[in-house]
Amino acid sequence: MYQSIRFIVLLLCLITFGKICQAQNANIAYEFTPGDVVIFEDLFSQDSVSTFPSRWHFCSCNPFYALDTTNRPLCMVERDSSDHALLIRTNGTYLDPNIDAKFYLHDSFAVEFDFRFDSASGGAELVFYPYENPNPCLKERIQIWSTGQLRKDISSGSHFDKFLGRYPSPFLKKTWHHFALAYRKRAVDFYIDGNRVTALADCGFSPYGISIGSHNPVSYKHFRITTGNHNYDFDKILTDSKLVTHAINFDVNKWDIGPDGMAFVRQLAQFMKANPLIKLEIDGHTDIDGDADANMLLSQNRADEVKKQLVVNGIDGTRLLPKGYGITKPIKPNTTAEGKAENRRVEFILQ
Repeated sequence: MYQSIRFIVLLLCLITFGKICQAQNANIAYEFTPGDVVIFEDLFSQDSVSTFPSRWHFCSCNPFYALDTTNRPLCMVERDSSDHALLIRTNGTYLDPNIDAKFYLHDSFAVEFDFRFDSASGGAELVFYPYENPNPCLKERIQIWSTGQLRKDISSGSHFDKFLGRYPSPFLKKTWHHFALAYRKRAVDFYIDGNRVTALADCGFSPYGISIGSHNPVSYKHFRITTGNHNYDFDKILTDSKLVTHAINFDVNKWDIGPDGMAFVRQLAQFMKANPLIKLEIDGHTDIDGDADANMLLSQNRADEVKKQLVVNGIDGTRLLPKGYGITKPIKPNTTAEGKAENRRVEFILQ
């Protein structure tokens, strides 16, 4: 009887310890920060359903096949709830973003996208073209497998497969997940759904461009590439009386703040706690798409949500004044996807 009680106590201690470790891991600050300049963004919203994505093209080392063996399009835009997404059906199909400059990645950049497995097994691929050998057929592939594994695969006539890390569980079919990658002078951090899956001090190459691809049907949406500074310079609030950020991203017509945005909010809250006298106006801005009145309301809801989350993180609400400006204050022409991405922003104004 005594041994049974000891076993139960030990088991409870192990369970409690496991929960504490899980809680500690869950509370680790989400450190991903995008670059401060948007060089490419595609929400696929400008494309009609069942068409080839207008802002992408087949990789130059791929043979061009528009249809698979059953006459289905290899790549097509699809409708997912209120959003558009890109479906890539077939193994070994790679698409490059339509960016004029061939060498558009630099020492510091970030890539973000949502992905979904449309079959029970498969893999999503983010492909890098290294400076070391600017041959489009030489690729350094980062593979996200439905099992939850993150792997690195080199395709250059030979084959090398390296396990990098694992998501806490296998990915469910038809379920969206968010991937984020931050690159700084060959050091790379990988995140999925706010979890840092792995970090490499040296990934072994310096990329100049990227592709996306798939093993079995995979869908992508909300694709964005940013370059430049990854650090949030909150001191600009004191020196310039203003801080503009694209780190707080929202889904189309929504105001829920995702993991990237919450990381920013938490860091801003710490800054405000260290500077207890400052008060901020929170300005929400949208691009020109949609109804102007609806965008005004949407931007106000987004500013209100930022205030709400700052309050949750310990900031007195009297120090925060949310305002929505809708489409009325663009900082770039709304003529390109990247210009619209720059205009969808949140600004913090010193009061």
